[in-house]
Parts: sequence; C-alpha cells; structure tokens
Amino acid sequence: MKWQIVARTLAVIGLLLGGLGTPRALAQDPTGPKSVDQPEMGATARTGAIAYTDQIIIKYRTNAGIEALQAAGAEQMQTLSAAAGVSLTYFREMSGDAHVLKLPEALPEAEVAALAQKLAALPEVEYAEADRRVQALAIPNDLRYGEQWHYLAPVMGTYGINLPGAWDITTGTITLIIAVIDTGLVFDHPDLVGRTVAGYDFITSSFTGNDGNGRDPDASDPGDWNSAGECGAGSGARNSSWHGTHVAGTIGAATNNGIGVAGINWVSKIQPVRALGKCGGTISDVVDAIRWSAGLPVAGVPTNPTPARVINLSLGSVEPSVCSLSQQNAINDATAAGAIVVAAAGNSANDAGNYSPGNCANVITVAATNRDGNRAGYSNFGATVEISAPGGSGGMGSPNAVLSTLNQGTTSPVPNNAFYQFYQGTSMAAPHVAGVASLMLSVNPNLTPAQVLSLLQSTATPFPSGSTCSTTTCGAGILNAAAAVQAAQNASTLNQRVFLPLINRDFGSGGLVPNGDFEQGATVWAQSSSNGRQQIRNSFAPNIVTPHSGAWGVWLGGAFNEQGYIQQTVIVPAGAPYLYFYNWIGSADSPGFDFGYVVINGVTVLTVDLHSGANTGGWVKRVINLTAYAGQMVTLQIAVTTDDAYNSNWFIDDVGFQSTP
Repeated sequence: MKWQIVARTLAVIGLLLGGLGTPRALAQDPTGPKSVDQPEMGATARTGAIAYTDQIIIKYRTNAGIEALQAAGAEQMQTLSAAAGVSLTYFREMSGDAHVLKLPEALPEAEVAALAQKLAALPEVEYAEADRRVQALAIPNDLRYGEQWHYLAPVMGTYGINLPGAWDITTGTITLIIAVIDTGLVFDHPDLVGRTVAGYDFITSSFTGNDGNGRDPDASDPGDWNSAGECGAGSGARNSSWHGTHVAGTIGAATNNGIGVAGINWVSKIQPVRALGKCGGTISDVVDAIRWSAGLPVAGVPTNPTPARVINLSLGSVEPSVCSLSQQNAINDATAAGAIVVAAAGNSANDAGNYSPGNCANVITVAATNRDGNRAGYSNFGATVEISAPGGSGGMGSPNAVLSTLNQGTTSPVPNNAFYQFYQGTSMAAPHVAGVASLMLSVNPNLTPAQVLSLLQSTATPFPSGSTCSTTTCGAGILNAAAAVQAAQNASTLNQRVFLPLINRDFGSGGLVPNGDFEQGATVWAQSSSNGRQQIRNSFAPNIVTPHSGAWGVWLGGAFNEQGYIQQTVIVPAGAPYLYFYNWIGSADSPGFDFGYVVINGVTVLTVDLHSGANTGGWVKRVINLTAYAGQMVTLQIAVTTDDAYNSNWFIDDVGFQSTP
C-alpha cells in the first residue's frame, strides 16, 4: 500500500499525463440517506474565564527541610516568601511528604504557577506547583446528548472521541470561524439559530442550485431533492438530504440549551458555504468555495469578511479520481492562508488514495469508525488516511449512527423544524475532526495546519485489539478530543516564543526551519510510518549512525515495504530560498527499488535512489533550489518508500534554508 505522499504525488503525475475522468463532488453518502439554562458546574473555565487559586504545593528534598516547614518557622517562611516575592503562610501537610502554602489572596493560576517556579528553583526544594482547581466535567443538558455515543470517552464497545475532557479546557472562542462547504444550511433549526456568520452560495447552475438563481449571498439550503432521471439516465428519485445541516450540527449545534443535541464547539461560529445541490456539485464551484472560505479573492464575489480557520469538506468523488490541479492549488492556497482543511475519505469501501479531495495533499483525510472501533464497512481506507473518527453504522435512524440536526421536509424545508436524525458516513466522521481542530485553535490560535495534524495524530486513541482498523489503513488512530486540546494548550508558549516570528522573518543568510534540528522531538513535525516506526528519534543504529548534531534526528526507511514521511508547513524565506539538509544513506539494495523524496506542496522536487552504490558512509549536505516558492508558505515533506527485498535507510538531520546554492 503506497503511503500518503507518494500516492498524492503519483496522483498529480497521473493528472499531468492525462487519463483524468470527470469527478463529481457529491454530498450523498451511498450507504446513508442518499447523500454523504445556565452552564453546568465548571462551565466558566471551559468558556474561557480565568481560573484562580490561593495555594501552592511544595515538597522538600530532605527531612530537615520538611521538619522546618512543618514547624512553620518564621525563618523558613521568610525564605520562601522572599524567593516567591510574595508573603506566604503555612497551611497544611499533604500525603507524600508534600505541603500546602497559602497566598495572601487568590491569583490567576498562571501567576501562581510562575511564583511556584521561583520556589522550585531553590536547591532544597524538590518541586513546587500551583494548587490548581479542578471541576466536574461538563455534561450538557441537551435532551438527546445521551444518544451521542460518538462524543463519549472510549471504553470497550463504545469508541467515542473523548469530548467531555476537551470541554473542561475550552468550548470554543468567539473569534474563530468554521466553514462548512456543503449543501447549505436550514438556518431556522432551533439548534442552529444564532450559531452562524454570513456565508455564500457558490452554485453557478440554477438547476443544481434548485433555488431559481445562481451565485448569491444566500447560503440557505432549499433542498437537494431530485426526480427520477434528473441526475442521469437511470438515476432514481430522492428526497432532500439536508446534509449540510447535519454536518454543521456536529460541529456547532447550540449546546447546553436544554433541547436537541450538543455540538463539539459551543462558541465559535459556523460559516455555511453552499457548493452542493441537486445531483451534487462541480469541482469549479467547490474550488471557489474553498478559496473564499479562507478569505482569498474569488472573481465576481465579495471577499469573505470573516475568513474561516477550519474548512470542512464532507464531499467527494463517487468514482475514482486523482486530486485535480485546480483542487490542489485551492487547498494549497487555503492552507498557506492558515486554514485547516478537513476532508472525508469517501464511502466506497476502497483505497482513499483513489478519491478526491481526500487524496489531495494538505488536507486531513478522515476515515470512519463504528461504535466498536472497527472500520465502518463503507469507509475508504489506506495510507492516504491520516486519522479516523466515528462515522457510525447501521444506516439512517440506527442508534449506532451519528445523531445531529436535520429537517423533515422531503423537498423544501419545514419551517422551525426541531428534527434530529442518525446518519452514517465519512461525511459524519470529518466534522468530528473539524470541530476538535477548532477547539485546538481556540486554546492556541498560533498552531499551523501541520502542527494541528501532528497533534491530532500523536494524541489519537489506538485502535482496539482485534479492530479491522490499523495504522496502515485508518490513520494514526481514533480522534481523541481531550488529548488533542490538552496537547494544543501545552504547545502554546513554545509556539508563540519560538515559531511565530518565523512567519514574517526573512532569514537573509539562512537558518533552521522550526525544529529543523529535531531537538524538540516531533514538535511541529507530522510523521507517518506504514510499519508503525518512530521516524523522529533520539536512538539510531548503535556505534554506526549518530545524529549530525545534538541528540535527535530522523530515520526513514527500512525493509518490509516501508512507506514513511515527516512533514510540516514552513515559510520559504525570500532572501534564503535554498533548502538544505544533511543526509546519510545506508542501503543493501540494488538501484531502482527504494527511493527517498523531497516534496513541496505535493510536487516532488528531489528523488534519491537509495541503493548500496549510493551509500554515503557519513553525513552529506544536500541543497535544493526553491526560488519558485520564495516568500511562500509551503508544505515540506521528506519521505521514503522501500520494497520488501533489502533494507534501505535514509537518515536526515539539520534542515534549514540558506541564501546561496
């Protein structure tokens, strides 16, 4: 099975050579319905209010220090107060030889943590930390929340996305927008009223639009019903799917309002962008919708005043198709603008690498799992998939499918219809990832698309033992909202201090890319291995290979049909557009079987034949001319594919940019 980068690169090559069919972007999921009071306790913290504490936990290294602290001697407390810069008093003894100190008043937890760090710097102190407050996890009072198994923490027999733990950190931020490119929205659904910002209808054809006109600012869904034969010879009649309304409800249905269902994000707004209608939609309309959603110009359409940070694409070709250049270019542009693009893997029970836009580069491709943590029978699979999320099973109306907002109209919408329905499909899985991505950005808006993907993958719940999913077929695991949001929150200080300045910085004479020496482990890098290997590591071949510098580097390759890569989004400096890295080749194979690649935005810019005659015997510097991308944000991928005959290894370290060849 070819891994993600190679599959996508070959898809682009296939397009350039011809042989491309005419893909149709359809909303339907083939196995689905003919389509793809006050807050509970603790809600203040989740909605972004600042938590306070007036206590510090401290532990001394020696018994003498402990005894002095227990005595609460004036001299001891003066020492601690002087170190912290604030008057401290002794409160009580804890288990484990730790103790609690009191502050004169409650302060924000972040400030107390900073005071604790000062105490921890004393040589006699083993550790000191803020005595943070904890609260009961939010349980929304939405009447049908109990039926949304797909939000629950993973336990045997029910593998949800562990959402309540994420809500304990954040429920979203008002400044963030999530675009749903789909069939539009039924705005008067009681669980969606007030949850949107202005969107746009990008359907050019009045027939497809089913609303009597072409493009306009009205992104409401008039219904996508069709009569027999309207969508091609032999096509059957079908009722309106209200597909976009269902997808939007998963991302952001009004939550804790005492009715209906809960949405993943309680605060951030949904932007409905209509590109699908009767009989589906066209690539050209979807492409324009992607760019507009990201705040980029589209001819004849007013610029989006509220660009989206997350774009959900629960749509795709129903027949095999490569990622067209128009799709890939639009996705690249949206990603460069900072948008996270999430795409459904498709519902053909086939290799996801054969279906667009899930096979495009720079999208997070999502496969569907069922309640048991197995791959849903309809879901596409393969190396193109980055992660899985609940898509449900059992068909429309089954309690094992995904419950969300809908409308009961068979053609046009029923007004003010508080209706909910179970749907299944990768179209239902993708918005789970989009919603969680929006929560991650709510706690850390500085995350890049590559960082979001890396954190989602590194925190995913492993597939259960015996699952029909594996890391080679269904991505890194099942989406874990609590772990992903926690990881995003913990990455915040590092990102702001180290990586943000790189966005607007011209290196001049050059410099490392973010974590280009890998000394921060996998931070900002996404990594993938078809054999489950750790690519970014601090252990190499003993007495044979050591990192070029520091203690960390990259080990790509190996035998047994390994397909692996590392990637991140970077800026190619205008004044230093030459990418360099150090590599060490160690292969036992013959030429023409194992290869290394450097890929920029899905285009291969370097191919290295890994064979015994190319062995370097040590670290060798390579330089690649990227002047065509100077000043641009790009996705950088370094990858390897091997066959199963002989072992080939490609070691990488110290990746950066320089001003000259």
